[in-house]
Amino acid sequence: MNNYSEALSAAAGYCSLSEHCTSEVIEKVKRFDLTPDDLEKLIKRLKDEGYLNENRYVKAFVKDKFRFSKWGRIKIRYALRQKGISSTLADEGLAEISDDDYREMLISLLRIKKPSIKANSPYELRGKLLRFAAGRGFELDLTGSCLKEMGMDDEE
Repeated sequence: MNNYSEALSAAAGYCSLSEHCTSEVIEKVKRFDLTPDDLEKLIKRLKDEGYLNENRYVKAFVKDKFRFSKWGRIKIRYALRQKGISSTLADEGLAEISDDDYREMLISLLRIKKPSIKANSPYELRGKLLRFAAGRGFELDLTGSCLKEMGMDDEE
């Protein structure tokens, strides 16, 4: 039971500092060699006491990755999937991003990136900007429409 108490204390402290998901907490307490039953009991207790809340975690994660890392919805969804978050919860979190803010962020990123790209033709520049935005997790059709809005049509 000593391992359980130590693990609970460590996990509660970990969750008090910032939002974490279940998979992160499980990874953190691995060193305590808990039995599967104790691990399940620990996770349940953290959830019951409000230390661990997946919904709250998803909202904070989406907000941070969008605002500070400037990630698109595709990349954020993939990162959440990697952490074992359900698609339903991920969709709810991603719905928090307004379409207007999302579009403005993408256009801002494209405008900042455009001068630094070396390209021999407008066609090549457009392709590089499309790949850049895709790497950030933005949708191809939205990127295309933003480039068009910036005066970079398909015909160039």
